[in-house]
Parts: sequence; structure tokens; C-alpha cells
Amino acid sequence: MNAIQIPYDTSTTLGKVFRGLDFVFIAAVVLIFAFMVGIVSAQVALRYGLNMSIDWADESGRLAFVWVVFLAIPLAVAQGAHIGIDLFVDKFSAKQQRLIKKVTAAVCAALCYAIGWSCVELCKDQWDEKMATLDISVAYFFVAVGIGMFYTGMHLTRIALTDPPSKQVGDAE
Repeated sequence: MNAIQIPYDTSTTLGKVFRGLDFVFIAAVVLIFAFMVGIVSAQVALRYGLNMSIDWADESGRLAFVWVVFLAIPLAVAQGAHIGIDLFVDKFSAKQQRLIKKVTAAVCAALCYAIGWSCVELCKDQWDEKMATLDISVAYFFVAVGIGMFYTGMHLTRIALTDPPSKQVGDAE
């Protein structure tokens, strides 16, 4: 039994690719989140319990948080679990609602691709800058945003070309 419903057709090659990428993203989110919770908890315990600190914990926790957020966005978009205001859209017929959602998905996909491309350009400019306590580039923040936005754009493109995810029972109203 799947804990997360797959809202797209997995019988096609493209559906199988999305399913595989979703699995990789879910695994990455879980692992990075576990690291983030572990390092931040260790930092708090050391700081308040032993009056010590891990010098790189703040930066690594912040970097992990950015990666978790931007890798989770496309997973939420695929499920239709992102925040949406449908007060106006709900006034239209089901066919019109579907069209509005598809057009909105296409526009949002274009914006995601633009953000992703901007991240590529920012990474080129920022790659030589190092973080204060970690010996890695500050561009890794932009790498997370770029990957998340490109994959979000892919899911939004899929939604625009096929069908938007349907509302689930229990959705916020």
C-alpha cells in the first residue's frame, strides 16, 4: 500500500520517470530532514547541556532546511497539496475550472523554469564564494532552489498537458 497517492498515470514511460524521480526526491527529503533534525538537536543539547557548540551546525541546518523545502515543493505540486485560493474558480463549471487550472499550471511552469534558469546563472556567479564555517560554495543554496523549481516546472507542465490533481476528501475549505 502506498502512503502517498500517485495522481498521474504510471503506465506510460513519462509516468514511470516521474514516479522514479518522486521516489528519489522523497528519499532525499527524508534523509536531509533527518540530518537537519539531528544536527540542530545535537547543537541545542550541546549548547544548553554542556555549554559547547558545533561551529558548522547553524549553516548546515540552514542549508538542509532550504534543500528540504525546495525538494518538497514539486512533491506537493504533484499531489495538488500546495496552497491555492479557489474561491473565484469554484464559481465556474467543472470544464471551465479544469481549463483555468491547466492554464494556471502552464503559467506557473514557465515561471518555475525562469526561476530555475536564474539559479543556474546565480550559481555561476556565486560558485567561488565559500560559506563561513563550511568549506563549500554558497551557491549550494541556489542549487536546491534550481533543482526544486525545474522539477516543479516539470510537474506543472505535466498538469497543464494532462489533468490537474483532483481535490481530496479532507482538503481545507
